Amino acid sequence: MATEQIDLRGRKLAGRYELEEEVASGGMGALWRARDEVLGRIVAVKVLHDHLARNPGILDRFRLEAVAAARLSHPNVVRVFDTGVDDGVCFIVMELVDGRTLADLLADRGPLPPPEAAAVMRAVVLGLAHAHREGVVHRDIKPANVLIDRSGLVKVTDFGIAKAAFAGDDLTTTGSLLGTARYLAPEQVTGAPVDGRTDVYAAGIVLYEVLTGRTPFEGETHVATATMRLTKDPVPPSALRHGIPRALDAVAMRALARDAEDRFHSAEEMASALDRSGPATTDLSPPAPRSAPSAPPARRSGTFRSWMAVPVVLLILAALAVGAYLFLEGLPGGGNGGPDVGDAGETGRLRIVGATSYDPLGDGSEHEDTARDAVDGDEATAWTTEGYTTADLGGAKEAVGLVVELRDEAAIGAIRIGTELPGWRFELYAGDSPEGLESGDPLVAGGETSFRADDETALEIEPADGRYLLIWITELVSADGYRALVNEVEIHGPDG
Repeated sequence: MATEQIDLRGRKLAGRYELEEEVASGGMGALWRARDEVLGRIVAVKVLHDHLARNPGILDRFRLEAVAAARLSHPNVVRVFDTGVDDGVCFIVMELVDGRTLADLLADRGPLPPPEAAAVMRAVVLGLAHAHREGVVHRDIKPANVLIDRSGLVKVTDFGIAKAAFAGDDLTTTGSLLGTARYLAPEQVTGAPVDGRTDVYAAGIVLYEVLTGRTPFEGETHVATATMRLTKDPVPPSALRHGIPRALDAVAMRALARDAEDRFHSAEEMASALDRSGPATTDLSPPAPRSAPSAPPARRSGTFRSWMAVPVVLLILAALAVGAYLFLEGLPGGGNGGPDVGDAGETGRLRIVGATSYDPLGDGSEHEDTARDAVDGDEATAWTTEGYTTADLGGAKEAVGLVVELRDEAAIGAIRIGTELPGWRFELYAGDSPEGLESGDPLVAGGETSFRADDETALEIEPADGRYLLIWITELVSADGYRALVNEVEIHGPDG
């Protein structure tokens, strides 16, 4: 249905809220920056789309939800100040947060470092806990409904606004399907009653996305995405990205339990678990932006400080020299060891943030719990396929694979694959999505597109852009049945 809204710029609602600029628009309404002329402050005004405002049932529920949300007063909740209808325009007045959404932050930076992810989500669930104590269930928790102001304060917004568009006998327990498909709890999909644990589930999905850069369920359609969670459990976040502590992994997985009884019983309980999750031991995500350095202190007079600068400079230069040496030693072909991958080392190794098994022609996964062992920097660990009866994967499917994820989309120029089980064959594909990679054109190295895995396979490929690399295994080797094994994968940029 169309959501066209007449231009309201300059319109004054309730004789006091002058609409200055439309800043966003969604399925329910448009968000305006406005001036409250009575109190002399800038506020946010959400205006219900015209076709929804003409529905008496929706209009009544919108008002009731606004009144319920206005009861909420918590540092991690966006305040609701007022609501009303002015000549057919239904509106709700809220605190204006000077910042951006969590969705925008993730789009800019990608997955957050685990300690930062835990801190953001703790603030979210504390806001939810307050709402639940007041009898309000959000039902539409997603990154777009989490705001972060310029000081870093996290606030949840849009409490109850979305569900005003659906009928039901009770504001907090109606079984109507609400929210965004990727963040729905199983009970929302089936139409069962909802409660605070429904928000806990959605918070678990957001935590998963903040940690890994993706939601745990992705189908071809919204309906497929929503229903996947009825029959499948997600893989742990740590299987997709290094450096996620086991305790934080456990928080996400418990929040995502299909049965509400198996989740955290309250948002407070989830917040406590996040408190106990602790910092990550290894963090491969990009560092948080640094604030501008403060002004240096006034310099003292005298020569002591000047002479002290000499050894400091020498120490810095020595450290740089050692760092450069270690860096070069770690590159393929650098120092005395490592496979030869041409000149890829001149531009350096590309940052890998995760790996996942890829089995679209089978049951969807292949030893997923060990996939990240292929990119953990440890040649002693490995990911392996399942065992098959013949080298052609038992004739059951044409291939199975491993998808390696880079931190950012990049030009790929060289690939190294180490295996202690040589002999299996594979093709390579790259792209900007982890799904359907094998449907594209295979990567070419030396005029070939199919390769045999040696102990150390070093391929200099024709440059290709992508964030995801698929190792598409087409032929297995005999080893307790037939299988393929990957100890370690490295990806490098093209020649400098």
